[in-house]
Amino acid sequence: MEICKKIFFSSIFLIFFFIPNTKANNLNNINLTLKDLILMKYEIFFLKNQSRVTSSKRAGLMVRYQSINYDVNIDSENNTIIKINAIMDKNRYLKKKKYKPKIADCNIIRNKIVANKFGYNLFTLKPNYSITEEILLENIKNNIFNFQNLNEDQIETLINKSTIKINIIHPISKFNKSCSGSFSDAQLY
Repeated sequence: MEICKKIFFSSIFLIFFFIPNTKANNLNNINLTLKDLILMKYEIFFLKNQSRVTSSKRAGLMVRYQSINYDVNIDSENNTIIKINAIMDKNRYLKKKKYKPKIADCNIIRNKIVANKFGYNLFTLKPNYSITEEILLENIKNNIFNFQNLNEDQIETLINKSTIKINIIHPISKFNKSCSGSFSDAQLY
């Protein structure tokens, strides 16, 4: 029985070792499109910056989120659709604090991810105008659309065709809040 196992495993090893996999070794046969690259850049951007919202090392006045889920798709007409679900900290908002999310919280999530700024006064939740469309556009260009083959007009068109929808999920579902708009709009509604 032991000899059969040795023969079996050695034959499998020889098959995988001596039969070359030419498709895996030739990277020239892989064709990536601009759409694939843009989706990859969005993925990297959100992975890198989601901790700006979920980190516990921030000011105690900001809403705490336990996790953020996102989905980025590009449809057949080259419209980019970004969906973000921000899940509020269940322990804090179910037992300790009574807080209902507001539209300003949606904007703060987008602002923190894109520019690492609130854009709102933390006490009154009124815009302080530290986030403008120009700042958002510049951050999006520099972090996502920094391809050599794209000119400024193409980048502007791609950014203007990007929409975002943010859902804030409260532990009590009747308090859930959502907002949407263009990714580079100063205010989402």
